[in-house]
Amino acid sequence: MGVNISHGSNQWGQERLSYTSVEEMGEQVRRAVSRWDWHKVSHLFDERRPDILYIDPKQVGEIADILAKAAKHRKMPPGWADTVRRWAAAGYRAWQAGEPWSWR
Repeated sequence: MGVNISHGSNQWGQERLSYTSVEEMGEQVRRAVSRWDWHKVSHLFDERRPDILYIDPKQVGEIADILAKAAKHRKMPPGWADTVRRWAAAGYRAWQAGEPWSWR
């Protein structure tokens, strides 16, 4: 089990991580962004997040920007930078398509 997000780069148009890995990715993002930015994305990494989460296309661009910024930050470990970059790219694809970004 884990979290699948839409608009990903695999053959099914998804990205996938275990629940534990999503929480760890959240910790890495938290260390790399401002408190203000973390406040805007922290709900995505909360273990109490709903089983299915649809993010409004109007919000997705800003969330993708925050993830992309985190991926480039010097505090982001290289192994996590690629994963965060892929998830940011998925967010950008949802935003460009004007579609909700789903996390399930």
